[in-house]
Amino acid sequence: MKGSSKGSSLIGQKLANFQIKRLLGRGGMAEVYYGWDVKLQRPVAVKIIESSPAHAHRFVREARMMAKWRHENIVQIYYADDTNRLYYYVMEYIDGKDLASVLSTYAKDGELMPVKDVLRIARSVAHALDYAHKHGVIHRDVKPANILLADDGRVVLGDFGLALDLQDKSQGEAFGTPHYISPEQARRSADAVPQSDLYSLGVILYEMLTGIVPFNDPSPASLALQHITQLPPPPRTINPDLSLEMEAVLLKALEKNPKDRYQSGEKLLVALEKALTVPKKPVRVKLSMPPIPVSAPTIRRSEAALDEYKKRKEQKPERSVKVVPSQRPATPSNKKPASRKGLDPEFSWMLSSILFVVVLVLALGWLINRTFFSKNAPPTPVSPSVGTTATAQLVVVPPAAFTNTAISDLTATPIAIIPSQTSTNPLPTMTATKSQPTPTSIPTETPALIIPTPTINYPNGLPFILYYNESSFYLYNNSAEIRSLSGFSFERVNNDGTFQDRFEGWQWEVYFADSQPDRCVRLEIYQSKVTYLNPVICKNRYHSTLQPNKDSPSLFWIPKENSHQFRVLWQEEEIARCEIAEGLCEVLVP
Repeated sequence: MKGSSKGSSLIGQKLANFQIKRLLGRGGMAEVYYGWDVKLQRPVAVKIIESSPAHAHRFVREARMMAKWRHENIVQIYYADDTNRLYYYVMEYIDGKDLASVLSTYAKDGELMPVKDVLRIARSVAHALDYAHKHGVIHRDVKPANILLADDGRVVLGDFGLALDLQDKSQGEAFGTPHYISPEQARRSADAVPQSDLYSLGVILYEMLTGIVPFNDPSPASLALQHITQLPPPPRTINPDLSLEMEAVLLKALEKNPKDRYQSGEKLLVALEKALTVPKKPVRVKLSMPPIPVSAPTIRRSEAALDEYKKRKEQKPERSVKVVPSQRPATPSNKKPASRKGLDPEFSWMLSSILFVVVLVLALGWLINRTFFSKNAPPTPVSPSVGTTATAQLVVVPPAAFTNTAISDLTATPIAIIPSQTSTNPLPTMTATKSQPTPTSIPTETPALIIPTPTINYPNGLPFILYYNESSFYLYNNSAEIRSLSGFSFERVNNDGTFQDRFEGWQWEVYFADSQPDRCVRLEIYQSKVTYLNPVICKNRYHSTLQPNKDSPSLFWIPKENSHQFRVLWQEEEIARCEIAEGLCEVLVP
């Protein structure tokens, strides 16, 4: 069976007792038709398998075995056979929609599925998987498109087309869907275990509760590598409404090692139900988050029941809403700011006016202060460290608080970072080696705080955006061109003019050689207690992730005493200095 011509020729034909009526869908290995059981007078779905005879014959044999199953949440198989070199099986016809299309409808409206429906779907799929596992079969392709939401309220797991029989390891080389595949399947499909299906269910839960999948990339190979090597973004960085307990359940379901996950669907359900009954606890954020891009859609938890929501697409016209694509249209989950209900309009206007006046007075005071110091404190030249090509103009302003402090013998100790070869950490860590101290020319009579005057070396350069907080750092390529990651390096700028805590971009190349347009690379401190930033603009599309330890000398962006900036170098030329407290910095790269 090759192409649509063969498929169209089947319409109107009869296979055993089943009349083929119309094509329902086509996949990589099969076509599914709507049919009619002429003897029992009921609708059926007929799946025609396209594969080698040996493969298809084994599949039909397994379908006959599964036809003996009886479970409310598993598609019932009625019949399986082969005739005239056509291999097929017949199953019950589910009148409804698949979960993938329902999630897309929610996403287009910037909403998330109600929690009660999330729990109902999870319960049904988990029970179906436990039943299949007890009968020695691993599904291996659990994804939203294979979860059917019947109009009568049933949730049904279908398409055991990639099922693995644990007794003879049949179907062992087939590959699941990359967005939902477990790490062990990504390495070798025959290594799938029952907990592999539960990992896929964990990805679906993550998507239903946050609006996006944990890993995403246009390349299936890169996506598989992310499942193997990268930690999923903490769900609460995407949907802050989730409780810490709910986040812990999702992260456990997505553990890399199958032994560290929930060992059955029932155990996952118990933890999930318990977490959903715990109210969300507020968490203090130490650093302000960078502004959300104007084009990023907001997301909220829908109040519409699932049965009502499935009908929305037919009841109202499509809206022309631009949705950021992921595996399906994904909506970054940033809450809308709460409206100020109950405030009197006149009072709101007065409050806004007062705030405006305060900001204006502060701005004028800063301008007068800067002008006074610029006229009365001539700039004192400060020479950069030997071997650097820093071009920022520096103005030395002696603050009153430091006039009685002595500073002498200040030296810089640059640190070269090399990947550790002995680390047992599953993701790369950093090891430091110190070079010889480099003397720096600093005034010793009048201690000073160095305030850089911003300079732009390449006003027509390619824009890159840096996002960072106390636990993570992200480099986003906001241009339409490719740049080598090895061209970048970063260093902390101390208030005395020295540099330290160097990180070199070539270390990202362990996963990907270049910075691609509209993609991010990141540094996330291993096991940090501060939530990772995971900017919405990255859309979970990361070419490379490194996880230095918290005591690594490569943490150039972390707040430290006597340092409020870091600098960005391109091929050893300083092109920008960024304020650590800002959490956001734009860089123009030649």
